[in-house]
Amino acid sequence: MLRYYGLAEHYPFLTTVGEILYYSTIIGTILLFSVLAARKLVTLGYSNKRAVTFSILVAVLSFPLGYYGSRAAGMFYQPVGDWSFQLLVDNMLHGHIHTFHASIVLPLFAILVYCRILKFKISEVVDTVFMYVPLAHAMGRVSCLFIGCCWGKYVPLTLWGVNLSFYNPVPLYAIIINTGIFLVLRRVHGHIYHHARTRELYRGAVFASYFVLYGACRIVLEVFRIERKIFFGLTNAQIVMILFVLMGTIIFLFIYRRVMTEKHSPGRCYEQEDHDATELIRIFTFTGLLVVLLLFTVAAFHLTRVTFVWQWPFQPVKDLAEAYQRIGYYAPIMLMPVISLYWLKIFNVPFMKFFKRGCFSWSIIIVFVVSAFYTFELLFIRGLELRGIAFWPPVLILSAMNAFSEEITYRLSLYEVLQRAGFSETVSNIIQSLVYSLIHFMIAGALLGMYSFVYGFLLGVVRRRT
Repeated sequence: MLRYYGLAEHYPFLTTVGEILYYSTIIGTILLFSVLAARKLVTLGYSNKRAVTFSILVAVLSFPLGYYGSRAAGMFYQPVGDWSFQLLVDNMLHGHIHTFHASIVLPLFAILVYCRILKFKISEVVDTVFMYVPLAHAMGRVSCLFIGCCWGKYVPLTLWGVNLSFYNPVPLYAIIINTGIFLVLRRVHGHIYHHARTRELYRGAVFASYFVLYGACRIVLEVFRIERKIFFGLTNAQIVMILFVLMGTIIFLFIYRRVMTEKHSPGRCYEQEDHDATELIRIFTFTGLLVVLLLFTVAAFHLTRVTFVWQWPFQPVKDLAEAYQRIGYYAPIMLMPVISLYWLKIFNVPFMKFFKRGCFSWSIIIVFVVSAFYTFELLFIRGLELRGIAFWPPVLILSAMNAFSEEITYRLSLYEVLQRAGFSETVSNIIQSLVYSLIHFMIAGALLGMYSFVYGFLLGVVRRRT
């Protein structure tokens, strides 16, 4: 904020104030983080003395380890040919680049060592620690928001002749996302450690969930940030986040194997009605589908707008033949509803009832009015012209494919798994609308993105009432 609005240039002392705020926030967050982790470990049955010792070690060593580890990662922003041990040391001692994902590497290794010394179960400790990591991250991003060190691209926006352009407040998005991840992980942790059986079967799932969720969300955030592309149009952070998602997925595969082994063990009784296990499956169903949709969205944007190896279907065409070709370009997007329905099937979520005719609701009329307004804006305010009647068939086919894809993916599948995971109707609708609007923000900008969010929310209301 100080940087992007020029306040630091006019009032240099604010730079010092910002630095003090930045580092004091980080240190305060680490202290709070250590206390919360220790208290939770005590509730899990670990002795108070060992939990306090663990807390002190984390509080004292996390900042220097994270600080120098974050600096050292600056080497990876240099050309590969320049990488060397000396460059690594130079960046560690004198570098100016700091990244959050690099700052957790050395503290994580230190925590593993602490667990060996204190004879803690590693999976249970990392579950507890990483439940609080997104909360600490959200608190740390408050100082980033204030200083302006991680803001994103300039967003041109004019609404009814009024200039509303702004720089993307990416730290604000990070605060919201990390807070949401924390709330999800807290629920997962609560269900896992509520009973001895779920504790034994699902330990490590909070740790895995963090890497999968944060990795996917950070890949999305990178689209709106100003970062140098280093490989196949991907930023350094996006490459690391892909590794995060893969690591979390691998851990989940081990957990799945553990659960299935328990289920089929002789003499063991696996209760399908177990409340905590059922709730965990529902949460994992939601988070898994969310991650898949986020990655699919970024992949579509990346291939059409960054690497240009695939053409975006909805854009002007020169002739009728090219209009029909757009149907072929849209075909890969039809994988989204297929994957979504298959996701519901493998997790035993009934969905055929949604294909039956429902009751009428006046909310449908509101959606048609909004659609008519957008059509009016395109034809009369922007002055776009309709092509001949020969172009209508490919337009209708594309429209039907698009409507089917979006309604199945967002209003049916994502909305349903959100509801089953225990989210309220309003929260479920907001999340599905936001995920639905992401591709519009990425491809067409802020105005269409905001319009699609409102439109998606209204369609969610229709889905609920009909």
